[in-house]
Amino acid sequence: MSTILIQTLKINSLIKRLIVGLCLTLLFSHSGYSADPYDRETAIIGIMSRLMFSTNRIDTRIATEMIFNNFMKNIGKKGVFINTDSPQDAVQNMQQHRLDAVITNTLDYLEIDHMISPLHRYSVVIGPSKLQNIILLTRRSDKIENLSQLHRKRLTHPAGFNLGQIFLDVALMKQGLPVAERFFSNSDEVSDLNTAIIDLFFNKTDAALVTDASFGIASELNSQIHHQLEILIISEPIVPLVIGVNKFVPPEFTNRIDKMMSQLDQYPRTIHLLSLFKAKGIERISDQDLLSARMIKQEYNALLSVANGE
Repeated sequence: MSTILIQTLKINSLIKRLIVGLCLTLLFSHSGYSADPYDRETAIIGIMSRLMFSTNRIDTRIATEMIFNNFMKNIGKKGVFINTDSPQDAVQNMQQHRLDAVITNTLDYLEIDHMISPLHRYSVVIGPSKLQNIILLTRRSDKIENLSQLHRKRLTHPAGFNLGQIFLDVALMKQGLPVAERFFSNSDEVSDLNTAIIDLFFNKTDAALVTDASFGIASELNSQIHHQLEILIISEPIVPLVIGVNKFVPPEFTNRIDKMMSQLDQYPRTIHLLSLFKAKGIERISDQDLLSARMIKQEYNALLSVANGE
């Protein structure tokens, strides 16, 4: 074999070893990165559903991003907000470490609870407590004493108020009545809780599905609302919305959250942003706080099965 051929083979062999070495280096460096997907200063936050019903959808989104961008700044991180189309989508993204936290209404939250750290679930406090009651309001002058009197009447409620709607359906089915969609002549979605109350106050509807906190705020602004409207049915206290941290998020991140939450009064900018949307703070929530929402959902499913002859 000629000297030139031997040298060529040696060079080719060296090139192959270099290529293999480069591939292995890239592979292991990529694996090292994948092994710690949370080694970044940007937190990915999923918004699953409509959150605050005291404002319209656009204002709600603006409020959410303003509050939680400031929240993340307090713990030295940036926040990137993404829409999650469904609870299943959120679960998949959390399993693949592409979602650090979610902000969602309570009904949707129940579908992803198993992916959330039980020590890092929070809710925004709107009104006197972190818990609120779903209520159905009627006018005192109509002298409505039971749900059956509302048959073929008009109902109004904020768009996306899903837990409120199934609570009302449960109350109707327990009295042997059809669900709201078939019971009322109209079930109109409005932009926010206050609009639902005002429509009832001005005779545009016959019943309004809202929360006790929104009724209290509206009554403070106009005392006639409290005098002219009354509560027909009321739920057990529920969590209005949930902020949940992915259970895979490392302590380095959650420790910062815990520290900031314990010192929230030292962050006047955050407190101010919350107050603009009638919120007084953010508090941790427990399994007990979520129990009433779970029971509403379970009761709804059971009653619906019976109604459908299953």
